Amino acid sequence: MSEPNNLQNNKSLLERTLPGMGHHERFGLTEHAENLGATLRRLVAYFVREKAMVAAMLGVVVFGTLCGVFAPSLQSSAIDIIAGEQGSSLWPTLALMLAVYLLYSGSQLLQGLISAKLSQRIVGRLREELFGKLLDLPVRYLDAHSHGDVMSRMTNDVENISTTVSQSLPSLFSGALTIVGTVAIMLWYCWQLALLSFATVILTVLATKILSGKVRKFSRERQMLLGQLNGTVEEMVSGYPTVVAYNHQDITTQEFCQTADSLTKAGIKTDVCSGVMGPIMNCIGNIGFVIIAAFGGYFSITGLISVGVISAFIVYAKQFSRPINEIAQVYGQLQTAIAGAERVFAVLDEADEDKSGQPLEESPTETVTFQHVDFSYQPGTPSSGISP
Repeated sequence: MSEPNNLQNNKSLLERTLPGMGHHERFGLTEHAENLGATLRRLVAYFVREKAMVAAMLGVVVFGTLCGVFAPSLQSSAIDIIAGEQGSSLWPTLALMLAVYLLYSGSQLLQGLISAKLSQRIVGRLREELFGKLLDLPVRYLDAHSHGDVMSRMTNDVENISTTVSQSLPSLFSGALTIVGTVAIMLWYCWQLALLSFATVILTVLATKILSGKVRKFSRERQMLLGQLNGTVEEMVSGYPTVVAYNHQDITTQEFCQTADSLTKAGIKTDVCSGVMGPIMNCIGNIGFVIIAAFGGYFSITGLISVGVISAFIVYAKQFSRPINEIAQVYGQLQTAIAGAERVFAVLDEADEDKSGQPLEESPTETVTFQHVDFSYQPGTPSSGISP
């Protein structure tokens, strides 16, 4: 065989040994369509299996929300008592307010403990299913996908789901209940001032809608590139003798740097879009405080509300904006977890290895000869180490 043919065969062998060096499609950047609804339904199914723990967490969240909503009304009563607008005793009111705040703090602590345990149980089951699936995958799947990408789904993607369950979901549940309870009591105190305060919600919804789409897009891209980067590193380490033997260090370095630069850009875009949500929501919340101070003072002068109600409204406005801010901030984490869950479920949905067939009976008088045979798991892509 001629020298050029040897070099060409060596290059083909190197590309099969290190798929990250010339075949980006092997990393699965477009291996399945994005489907938010189906992914969420499958995630919910894991929560259904932990009904008792989910119910306990929801109970703690509801109790803590009630304490958080009731405490500012006690503060309003205490201020009105000091101002002489109520004739009740001050010390029992202060003692009750202190007890409510202590119960609220305790519920927050218990909520964190339950959510942490819930996340570990759900993610533990998900890891078991994923590892069991890897043992039953057909060889062609592992031949067509980077080992590092498969490992990334087992580690990084599952860990993102764990972080979301333990941190983001409790904030989401408690935030939603806090918004409902705060809106109800603000309308009960003074519906005019409440409606003026809710005007800032429109700005919040618009800001969230604009940024949410970008966060979802960039977070999904980041997860894909992270799997590609892990695949390049893993295959570089396992195929290091081949890289050195054929002097492909520069090509491998260039491949890694290109993927790392793309991952850096996607990570910056995701973090920027997620990070600006908090400051934007804080700015909108401050606008709400200005509205309450201006119109609350006017309503107090006209006798529509008391000074204590203004104080309570300021606290309630903060309680109303805080969960919105938290939901906006954890939205990036939710999108990252959903993107990771899609990648995990894509592996779980792969068909198992076909183990059908009959054992071959041995015969001492027959022989099997292979001539001009090649082999591949994917059409047109010869398997590593197999040549005509």
